[in-house]
Amino acid sequence: MLIKGGVTMREIVNVKELNFSYGNKRVLKNLNLTIHQGEIVGLIGENGAGKTTLLNILLGLLPADQEIKVFEGKPGQKKARQKIGSMLQGDIVLANVTVTEMLHEAAAQYFRSKNVTELLQELNLQKQADQLLTNLSGGLQRRVTFALALIGNPELLFLDEPTVGMDAQARKMFWQRIQALRDLGKTIVITSHYLEEIQQTADRLFILQKGKFVFQGTFQELQNKDKRTIIHFKTKLAIKNFQKLTAVVAATQLEDWIDLVSDDGDATLRSLVPFLEEINNVSIQRESLENIFLKMTNRMETLA
Repeated sequence: MLIKGGVTMREIVNVKELNFSYGNKRVLKNLNLTIHQGEIVGLIGENGAGKTTLLNILLGLLPADQEIKVFEGKPGQKKARQKIGSMLQGDIVLANVTVTEMLHEAAAQYFRSKNVTELLQELNLQKQADQLLTNLSGGLQRRVTFALALIGNPELLFLDEPTVGMDAQARKMFWQRIQALRDLGKTIVITSHYLEEIQQTADRLFILQKGKFVFQGTFQELQNKDKRTIIHFKTKLAIKNFQKLTAVVAATQLEDWIDLVSDDGDATLRSLVPFLEEINNVSIQRESLENIFLKMTNRMETLA
């Protein structure tokens, strides 16, 4: 049970002991997960970790015998399909079909679809409405694929590498739209290699490595498992004054700027006290999701 803003949010997805194999190759191993209404969930993993396979199972595109519920029914059933939108890798680009024609065709598949003209306005695609899909740039094709995911007014969205090919402005608008959808109570599952975007957006993270979940929780909880901190400041002092401070594992200098990498930021800060009058512009940054994930991946490879 999840309580958000004093409101109990219902379970949208529930998976217990999921295993899946392609022939003799086991891809997913004993996965358990629960996703609640109104959550943005970031699904993270290297290529081949099993992310797309998991999404395809939840969409009902791949069979699974284990106990999996999506909207309290089996994946792929009509009830679930009507409530789900998906933006998978690869865009559907049909010859001699315009953006509007494509959206109207998709809208006809749903009981409560969105208005095509209004959706084009929401996603700033009015100028492309009568253009052929084949004449669009890769970034615009991706935005049309997003429109197709939204046309059925879904309660649950699966987004697989959604911003690939988009320019910086389009990506910013995309994530603003995702936040607005969450505010409307929509549930969103995102996979992306742009981990900074996941870090800034996701309520919870699911990290998948070699077919297993190695972490489930918030980014703050993940950071708390990895206490590495970067302390950045300006000083005229030589770097040797800081290299052996408590918990410092690395130190770099560029002109008057020094970066200290610490395994215990609090301890390092205390040891900086004698130097406070000779340092300024101090900033403290915890490890990013990308750095933590890379370290987790390297550890897995070392153990393999």
